[in-house]
Amino acid sequence: MTRAEILNQVGKAAAEAQIRDDVCSRSTLIGLKTYFDWIPDEIIRASLSLCGGAGASSGSCGTYTCGLLAIGYRFNPPLEEELADPEKQGIAVEKFFEFRDRFIKVMGTTMCPELHKQVFGRSYIFTNSEDAEAYAKVTDHHIKCADVVERATRVAAEMLLDYDEITE
Repeated sequence: MTRAEILNQVGKAAAEAQIRDDVCSRSTLIGLKTYFDWIPDEIIRASLSLCGGAGASSGSCGTYTCGLLAIGYRFNPPLEEELADPEKQGIAVEKFFEFRDRFIKVMGTTMCPELHKQVFGRSYIFTNSEDAEAYAKVTDHHIKCADVVERATRVAAEMLLDYDEITE
């Protein structure tokens, strides 16, 4: 499979999951798992809690946080190794900073409400009941968010592929 085919596969699967389920966070990991089969089902199951800007708190975008989960699962050392060699934590931190910077370069922000502005022309704050109600009434929000999910999933996949190519 070529790099372009992999990116298309993970992006398409993530977008389809978003359209089907309307869960941005989980959709990202579902898409990534279509190629990166080392992503555990338990992380995908737990990731539902990160949608809507981390637990519907309008914080960090669910696709961003789940991209971080995949990056962390791939690059962070087991706790025992990190405690034995604290420099390993520094390497892990470099990886999540790199992902953050790549994400911002493509998406412009890591914050859910700011991404809403890009997609819907306004932000929605899910802790505000009026905003949450208004968002729920946007009948095609799950479809519009699929583009965000697809692009964000591709950012994570690109980084994972970059490092897989180096280590092969």
